[in-house]
Amino acid sequence: MNTKRAPKVRFKGFTDAWELRKLNEVAEFNPKSALPDTFEYVDLESVVGTDLISHRTESKATAPSRAQRLAQRGDVFYQTVRPYQKNNYLFDLPCNDYVFSTGYAQMRPNIDSRFLFSRIQEERFVKAVLDRCTGTSYPAINANDLYEIEIVVPTNKDEQVKIGSLFRNFDHLITLHQRKLDKTKKLKKAFLNLIFGQKLRFYGFNDSWELRKLGEVVTRVQGNDGRMNLPTLTISASNGWLDQRDRFSSNIAGNEQKNYTLLKKGELSYNHGNSKLAKYGTVFVLRNSQEALVPRVYHSFKTTLLADADFIEYIFSTKNPDRELAKLISSGARMDGLLNISYDDFIGIKISLPQKVEQQKIALFFRSIDNLITLHQEKINQLTKLKTTFLKNMFI
Repeated sequence: MNTKRAPKVRFKGFTDAWELRKLNEVAEFNPKSALPDTFEYVDLESVVGTDLISHRTESKATAPSRAQRLAQRGDVFYQTVRPYQKNNYLFDLPCNDYVFSTGYAQMRPNIDSRFLFSRIQEERFVKAVLDRCTGTSYPAINANDLYEIEIVVPTNKDEQVKIGSLFRNFDHLITLHQRKLDKTKKLKKAFLNLIFGQKLRFYGFNDSWELRKLGEVVTRVQGNDGRMNLPTLTISASNGWLDQRDRFSSNIAGNEQKNYTLLKKGELSYNHGNSKLAKYGTVFVLRNSQEALVPRVYHSFKTTLLADADFIEYIFSTKNPDRELAKLISSGARMDGLLNISYDDFIGIKISLPQKVEQQKIALFFRSIDNLITLHQEKINQLTKLKTTFLKNMFI
């Protein structure tokens, strides 16, 4: 029987078997080094994904006691606390003054660094680490247990290099699009503050904005027509409308679905649930479905001829109405997480509105930014999915 170890997918020209090695056979763990008098300190919050997002200058005399791991180019740093987050870093900077926290295991490979780094990002390796972790809230692995984990490695160094370079390119592209995404989100936030703060206006619009009660420009949407085969949606503060089957793996409406509200495209709902991202709830327009069933507990409504639905959504995304919403809360969140804000109180809050044509211009501008954000996020998702597929098939 052929027991040759080889991955499903390989670069052309490589046929040698791979060999089983313990981590401490392919890398030196936590090498001892004398720290410089001043250095750039990298703690556990400094690495997100595979990207170094921050560091701070410290002196040897006053640095945290965990500042111990002096980095050398090619070193791999593995987060030993909550390793499922996969916040690991390949140090590839031409610097000799970066010191990492002892919350990372430092590996100095004698195989290709990029290959090893890619290998430790693969799900099977992460599972092997988690199986050896202690603790529940903050699972962690010690260095002795980590370096006993076995991985399968190409005997040909050129194959290691090719594989490592491939995944390095994936990480580079993902990071590039993530940075574009982050910059676009910051740009949107800045424009929201400028435009809804009336510090910036489109050319040709000079009329004053009017302060109106929300109830003057919207009407309530309630009930349904008995059709239960429509999409059943829920609102996520971070992602907007989601199908319940996608968010919860099943339709959680149950018998309550017969009481859900029939919402049509262009109509809105206020989810008055308390969350970290939306302390006083959030409002979204239904865009991706012609019709849908949404929870009755949401305050659902549609705009009159005086208001643009997208503009109303963007008003709430600025968090400007939060001050008034906060005044309406009588006794905090209910047991189900919903804030005690009635529909009548909700539509009693005041918002500033320009003429509808200016509302539409503003909404169109922000919708174009949102489309760009969506494109960047989709590209990140595609690259991440492709990387995961290759990780699964190019390693054993």
